[in-house]
Amino acid sequence: MMKIITVPHKTLRQVAQPVSTVDKKFLGFLEQLGDTLAKKDNPKGVGLAAPQVDESWRVFTTLLPVSGNRNDGEPVLRYFLNPTFLEVSQELTFGDNPDEPILEGCLSIPEIYGPVPRHQWVVAEFDELVGTELKTRQERFEGYAARVMQHEYDHLEGRLFIDYSAELDLPLYKEKGKKMDEMSSEMVKAFYYQSLAK
Repeated sequence: MMKIITVPHKTLRQVAQPVSTVDKKFLGFLEQLGDTLAKKDNPKGVGLAAPQVDESWRVFTTLLPVSGNRNDGEPVLRYFLNPTFLEVSQELTFGDNPDEPILEGCLSIPEIYGPVPRHQWVVAEFDELVGTELKTRQERFEGYAARVMQHEYDHLEGRLFIDYSAELDLPLYKEKGKKMDEMSSEMVKAFYYQSLAK
């Protein structure tokens, strides 16, 4: 497994570089990235971007069922290279239930969770590996899968989910055992500014 870096590591705040060539080294990196996500436990992850393992490439992997719903079948590893969003919904959502927003977490920000407004759906264009060739395709993602895509794409832009908390005055929660303690707004701001350290 690869080491997952955590805030305030500088690579997490850099805009990642496009993938243009696929060689043996890069193929090995992709395999390790997927393996790291698949084997990550306590907590498990549903996505992992290259910057989170200290490589500034525009690539991430997801581990979701084919349907995109969290609890709907066996998860499948997928790789997204050089992704962009062609279209996004006007509507932003905190999850399916307005009274119980999804609390996003991040393997690079252990034990911290918070609600994040995300587009309900996105149409992504990205490169996929077919053998050792890059083939461009488009796909629409909705609901939870769209949320995961946006979270991982943010990593490629040097953006973290806690940025929304600081900018929009949203709560953050620290996991303590089996419960979540809400952080004060001052602590949220301080945590955010600490994450920007170079």
